Amino acid sequence: MHDAVVAAVHHAVVASAAAALVALAVALFLLWRKRLVAAARAADGAAVVPGPAATTAPLRVVPLADVERATDGFHPSRVIGQGRHFAVYAAAPGIAAKRMHPHLVLGDPGGRRFPAAVRSLAVPPHPNLAALVGLSEGPGERVLLVERAPAGAVSLDRVLGGDDAHPPLSWHQRAAVAAGAARGLAHLHAHGVAHGRVRPRNLLVNANAGARWRHATRLTDYGLAGFLDRADAHAETDVYMFGAVLLELLTGRRWDGGRLADWALPRIRAGTGPGALAEVLDVARAGPPRDKAEARLLARTARVALACVGNDGRSRPGMAEVSAILSDVEAAYRGRKGAPEGEEEEDDGDGDEGRLSGCLLAPSRSAHKGDKLLRLPV
Repeated sequence: MHDAVVAAVHHAVVASAAAALVALAVALFLLWRKRLVAAARAADGAAVVPGPAATTAPLRVVPLADVERATDGFHPSRVIGQGRHFAVYAAAPGIAAKRMHPHLVLGDPGGRRFPAAVRSLAVPPHPNLAALVGLSEGPGERVLLVERAPAGAVSLDRVLGGDDAHPPLSWHQRAAVAAGAARGLAHLHAHGVAHGRVRPRNLLVNANAGARWRHATRLTDYGLAGFLDRADAHAETDVYMFGAVLLELLTGRRWDGGRLADWALPRIRAGTGPGALAEVLDVARAGPPRDKAEARLLARTARVALACVGNDGRSRPGMAEVSAILSDVEAAYRGRKGAPEGEEEEDDGDGDEGRLSGCLLAPSRSAHKGDKLLRLPV
């Protein structure tokens, strides 16, 4: 009797184990089939290039064949830009393919480090950043997929001079550009990434043809200085160069290798009242401050530039604090009564970061240390 019970239990255990194995096999088969069907559907369609919303971690790897189909085999007619490291192709609506020049891939610097370096630079989406949406590689090929700049976007260095095609920026618009750029940098620094190339030509300004200005801050291509130029990028250096951009926005003059700082900082230190700032501000293009309230806003911006450029690396403010101050200045402009026509923004639900802003391009990598208190240099 006992042997019969043991045998029955044994058979029951074996049967249960067999059923579990069958269930596991079925589940694995269904999962495999689901992935196979999804891959087949993707292959049957046009070039599979992700859209801006696809910017998630981990960074998407796109088959090189799909990128080639999307760019007509990297046809010259699809080229929308050329740089020292990349040729830029229109790949899909809202997407650009940045193809590394072959001699850089074959001669390295950066060819071998490309996949790991790019993957390490993915950051969460942000309204003031141009998303890095994917990468692709093959024999002799390295490609970045990024959000395209909107139609009509131009670099800040072209707008600051002012011409018939690009009217000069008002103080309200300059405050918006500064605040948007600061938000983009602050987001990067919060995720351990430094820009490495903060300058007006890497800051895009997009303005509609109508009376109302709309700008977008979008950062892309971060990592170039790190894995192509072999240059170290640091958050403190970003803050310094952002201060240089602020000085160019305030004065309308070129940085000129730091000569602008030598000229402007002593005048800002001497005093930040309306009279003291008169010599520094770009009144020829943006006009003088309309009242004492606007003069105070410009003086506050000048103090931020002074703190960014005038301090050493250990004493510079963090971009989070710089962003908070400049966003306050931007908000004060939006709330001003009697703003010139075309400069007031309607609340369209986008929040502060959907308003007037600037666009940073071509950053690099580095971890950001803790934010520091804003200290004016002695």
